[in-house]
Amino acid sequence: MTPVRLSRHLLPFLALLAVGPRPAGAQATGPGEDIVQPWRFPVGERMEFSVSWGRVRLGEGSLEVEAIDSIGGQEGYRVALEMWGGPPFYRVQDRQVSWIRPDPLGSLRFEQSLSEGSYKRDTRYSFDFDRMTYDREDLVDDEWRANGKESDVPLLGGALDDLSFIYFARLLPLEVGERYEFDRYFKEAGNPVVIEVLRREEIRVPAGTFQTIVVRPIIRTGGAFGDGGEAELYLTDDEHRAIVRLKTSMAVGSGNMFLTRYEPGEGALIPVAAPLSPASSGPSSAAGDRR
Repeated sequence: MTPVRLSRHLLPFLALLAVGPRPAGAQATGPGEDIVQPWRFPVGERMEFSVSWGRVRLGEGSLEVEAIDSIGGQEGYRVALEMWGGPPFYRVQDRQVSWIRPDPLGSLRFEQSLSEGSYKRDTRYSFDFDRMTYDREDLVDDEWRANGKESDVPLLGGALDDLSFIYFARLLPLEVGERYEFDRYFKEAGNPVVIEVLRREEIRVPAGTFQTIVVRPIIRTGGAFGDGGEAELYLTDDEHRAIVRLKTSMAVGSGNMFLTRYEPGEGALIPVAAPLSPASSGPSSAAGDRR
């Protein structure tokens, strides 16, 4: 497994966009019947990670609520996922940014700037909830140009992009034993998104020892984590739902992303109709082992 394959496929894994068959007994929800809790991640919240494949460390990553911006007259949180590293002959420098309105929860814009060895790509998706369409633009010769294949594409209500799905998952009730499915990915072919809540588990990572809830996306056969692979995401079992570990197991090996540092953030929150959960100093950890 080369660094580019892990890097290029890590975001869909992280965002739980591995889509599978609709499981029996799943809780199906649509845009009009949200079960997500109010947004509670302030500006300044930041997670830092180490990324490895097997015993080989490939680089580092971060996920941060950077600021509150206005997009098309609507206020939204600018959140960014960055990954960097790789061997000297194959450097990876990726930045993916989503602007997310909290009430009702949905994507306003999604940008990807990928640099992985000789592979380069800059893409921007803009969401228009008045017209219920989205448009794609590509950066060509330092100029944003419309992509004719994805112009005025019909959009589902409450649509979310790859990165905003991370925060969506963190706002779910996540009851152990439940399976949730959602038709909210902005590209219709990516629905339904299925999430299975497996168990509670205490784990130790470089940032400390944490009580976690473990969830699993249902992997699409032939997708980024197909070939019999299994993926698990570990979230702190508290109101922060900080990402502690991401794991994928495949026939050719296993990949991991471990939390090395967490900052809960003390910045602004956009006012919403529902009350926010009480803030605290950081994710809950096992007694006597915080770093």
